Amino acid sequence: MMKRLWSRLGQMTRSLRYRIFISMFVILVLSSVIIFITSIIQYREEAKDYNYKRLERKEKALRESINLVLRKTMFPVTTEYLPLIFKEEIHQLANVHNLNFEIYDLEGRLLVSSAGGFGKDTVMSLIPPKILDELAKTPDKKLKIEEKNVQGDFISAYSYITDAKYKPIGILHIPYRSKSDFYEYEIKEFLSRMAKVYIFLLLVAIAISFVVSKNLIKSLSVISDKLKETDIAKGNQKLEIRRLPDELQPLIDAYNQMVDKLERSTKQLIRMEKEAAWGEMARQVAHEIRNPLTPMRLSIEHFLQTFRPGDPGNAERVRQFGEMLLEQVDVLNRIARSFSEYTKISELDFTYDNIVDTIRNTVMLFPGHARYEGEDEIYTLYDKGRIKQALVNLIRNAIQATREGEQPDVVVRAYVKEEHVYIEVEDKGTGIPPEVLEHIFEPRFTTKSSGTGLGLSIVRRIVEKHEGRISVETYQGKGTKFILILPLKKPDHEIQ
Repeated sequence: MMKRLWSRLGQMTRSLRYRIFISMFVILVLSSVIIFITSIIQYREEAKDYNYKRLERKEKALRESINLVLRKTMFPVTTEYLPLIFKEEIHQLANVHNLNFEIYDLEGRLLVSSAGGFGKDTVMSLIPPKILDELAKTPDKKLKIEEKNVQGDFISAYSYITDAKYKPIGILHIPYRSKSDFYEYEIKEFLSRMAKVYIFLLLVAIAISFVVSKNLIKSLSVISDKLKETDIAKGNQKLEIRRLPDELQPLIDAYNQMVDKLERSTKQLIRMEKEAAWGEMARQVAHEIRNPLTPMRLSIEHFLQTFRPGDPGNAERVRQFGEMLLEQVDVLNRIARSFSEYTKISELDFTYDNIVDTIRNTVMLFPGHARYEGEDEIYTLYDKGRIKQALVNLIRNAIQATREGEQPDVVVRAYVKEEHVYIEVEDKGTGIPPEVLEHIFEPRFTTKSSGTGLGLSIVRRIVEKHEGRISVETYQGKGTKFILILPLKKPDHEIQ
């Protein structure tokens, strides 16, 4: 659970800075896009409003000029005479007001136009009926619509031309080209300025997000490191971080509560483990002691029941009885010694010396049954007595694993590999069955009728106290190899 929590927190720490940066970047980009779009729409609306008002002013001035021409003309002010009235005047008016216009009859047919040259190609010869209907329905008899032609977008203004009695005699059409160059330029300038501002803001946002995420992640890193260092076997310090964001305070409180619970659970677990270990040890000692005591009691009872003073042969019976008792006492001593050794393995005496000498001396205790192969000198820091004890247990087990009727041949090797000392004890016995292999290092486990079940457990504890490890390779019917892997150390190394 602790590893998953630490892994989760590590992932969150790594991705938090990225999320902060992306969030600020997205917010900035979205806000800039919204402002850009809003500004463009606003500028275009202002340009449209400007063009409509400008067209209204020009239309008003042109109508006043047209009314003045109608008042001064010598021709009758009727639809039929409009082409004659404005035949010469229309060009003068177009120049004065700087815009082209056309005059149509009430049916929408073109009467006269100010456009000349190529401009005539864009002049409508007939006003569409739909526009005539819309113009007739307007309250002020004026109509403005947006249209397009080959020259681009423009606004068309339609209105009635009336005589002195306000009777419609024609239709005035003013095709007004939108003056949007100024606004287009303003939009480009605005966007250019905004782009510069937002680039600056983006850099500022990156810097701010870096500082914010750094301060935030610094706190998370402290928490992550503490979680990584959390060990049930060690004391764990609570976290006290000043100026912590409010969002992280619950996490700190949860961690500190977890430390308190962990310490209580650890103490309870250690107490329970000790009680269970001592209880199991007591049961095992009682069991092992009962094994020799039972035949001793039976023998004594039998001796007392059958002993008759003065019987011939009493001396021999007493001698045999005494030997049997001494043999059982030796068994009790061996049991006591095994349990004593098991509990005192933590008391090590390290020496910097040639470990090969210790291995050779141990092998010499089993002449004709064990032999050494390997390097001649390997200097390291180790406990001579404990390593010898471990090798004795392994070699003795290897000899006992030899098939019945075969000569034991145990090979012990020593070599250095990757800053470690490798010690191998290999036999050519029957191998270890799979169902037995997984329990061989457990205390009390033994397949021998006379063993205490602590031999291999003692070997493992000795190796672990040297900060090493032990492994087993076994093959059914071919043999077994135990491998002790010890760190290659010099006197300046400290071993707990």
